[in-house]
Amino acid sequence: MSTALSTYRRDLILALRMREVPGDRIGEIVAEVESHVADTGEDPLDAFGPARDYAAGFAGGRRSRWGWHELLVAVASGVGGYLVAVGLLGLVGGTPAGPLPSWAALLLGVAIGVPTIGHVRRRSSVIRDPRTGQEMLPVPRWVPWAVAGTLAAPLVVGVAVVALSS
Repeated sequence: MSTALSTYRRDLILALRMREVPGDRIGEIVAEVESHVADTGEDPLDAFGPARDYAAGFAGGRRSRWGWHELLVAVASGVGGYLVAVGLLGLVGGTPAGPLPSWAALLLGVAIGVPTIGHVRRRSSVIRDPRTGQEMLPVPRWVPWAVAGTLAAPLVVGVAVVALSS
């Protein structure tokens, strides 16, 4: 795959995702672009125009607006991250995290953060190539471990700090 095609493919997938086009339909659209470029040798930008403009022809041509679900997830993610940070800083510094004990702020932050990650994962549909059935954007094997480590690290550090300070 040429650099121009891979860049166009990435930009097109992002633009279609922003328009909330279902994953199966995104796979079909991208496969059509790739097939056309392979058959004609034409540059995708010359053949289809900018990826954002081409994507505008799908899903009504306008970006979706945030609903209350997305707003709630964004706020919950922010609050969860804040509580994790305040809880960790409180545990390391030995000061309470406002009205909550530091360990409670940390646990509450993780309890709020985990469901938001699950929500985002459920909302994103897999993009499959209709020609092969393979994922077009497979998640690298290390990603789930990195997410789990990011969530587990504050707990491990918090438990270690509390255990060492006792």
